[in-house]
Amino acid sequence: MNALHNTNLRRAILAALALGVPGGAWSDVAWEFTPTVEAGYLIDDNYRLAQSGSEIEVSGPLVDAELAMRTLTQRGEFSFTPRVRATYFPDEGDLDSTDYFGALEWLHNGQRVSSRVRGDFAQQDVVNSEQPDAGVDTGLGEVDIGDSGRVLTRNTRTRFAVRPDFRFDLSPRKEIQIGANYTDVSYDDQIDGAQVDFNLKELTAGLVSRINERSTLTTRVRGAQFDIETLGTTDSYGAELEWSTRSVSETRTFLRAGAQNVSLPSGTDETAWIAGGGINWIAGRNELLADIARSVAPSSAGVVITRDQLRMRLTRAMTPRLELLAGLRGIHDDKVDDASAFTARSYATADLGLQWRWQEEFAFRIAADYTWQEFDGGEDDATSTGAMLSVVYQPLQRLRPRND
Repeated sequence: MNALHNTNLRRAILAALALGVPGGAWSDVAWEFTPTVEAGYLIDDNYRLAQSGSEIEVSGPLVDAELAMRTLTQRGEFSFTPRVRATYFPDEGDLDSTDYFGALEWLHNGQRVSSRVRGDFAQQDVVNSEQPDAGVDTGLGEVDIGDSGRVLTRNTRTRFAVRPDFRFDLSPRKEIQIGANYTDVSYDDQIDGAQVDFNLKELTAGLVSRINERSTLTTRVRGAQFDIETLGTTDSYGAELEWSTRSVSETRTFLRAGAQNVSLPSGTDETAWIAGGGINWIAGRNELLADIARSVAPSSAGVVITRDQLRMRLTRAMTPRLELLAGLRGIHDDKVDDASAFTARSYATADLGLQWRWQEEFAFRIAADYTWQEFDGGEDDATSTGAMLSVVYQPLQRLRPRND
């Protein structure tokens, strides 16, 4: 399956890059370029989050650079952002890593039909992929999937995902939403129970009813197929209700509840409840995103799980130049199949920092983080503490003039 995964992945990456190359239809519009470079020094007293007695302490420089490219048209928007992150640890050279990322988004708004296509690619060391930080890279109410929390040896994970969404206006108060998600995850070396290849295919359809100018009620059905290398194929289908609001100031909230039927490779069916709620509040330079969600998804541990996820991200402008940065992520994974040997996992990580912008293009950032992980039975429980000092460079946005 590795060879098939790699072949499909290469094709998908080429397609994504083709979408990301500005040409033809995009050659006559203005482009906005926003580079961001962060360079700093990282320390961590248990980098692989190993159990007591097996900790590995690291310290060394880190560089994280990206270039966001964005353009607007009369009816849409397109963006493409490549990113590279590299670490160097003089005393632990086997833990050095260079991670590669890419993200694209295409929006198109018609009179009655609108579409959105999101794609992302990541090739990274498993220390980073299996131990997520408190950053928020997905939208309100979306659940991050795949990580198992076990980093036994050096390995690399490659992940590719594409998510198209379409909206059709039936009337001023009714709308149909159709969405799809294909995610492929593979490892250079597979490890049973820890780092196992899988892919996810999902299709959703929903009817949105506008209750008033600020709130909507969505009735949604979903079907999914999880193909896990060591388990086989699992089918899932279900339904949910979601109530959401959006204020004039772009503050958004949602509440969600539903259920999914999961048909396991063993031939048994299980029912899993799904739910969620959250808020994204923006006021000037202050922003808060907080959500909690329960979902059913494949795990790199080689099984289908239910995941309860809590996220919080706060940016607070204390002065015109000084910002408080805080984040929290909590995860609890449990098995869907009662006959599975999967060990339930609880994971939490939090960070707290300050960012001081001494010039318009330069900022100094200091942050500390704490991570805790526990498996049922007490084995492999671990904690780690880290800190980073860095300088962030983000020049003013630059527009490429039109070619006319």
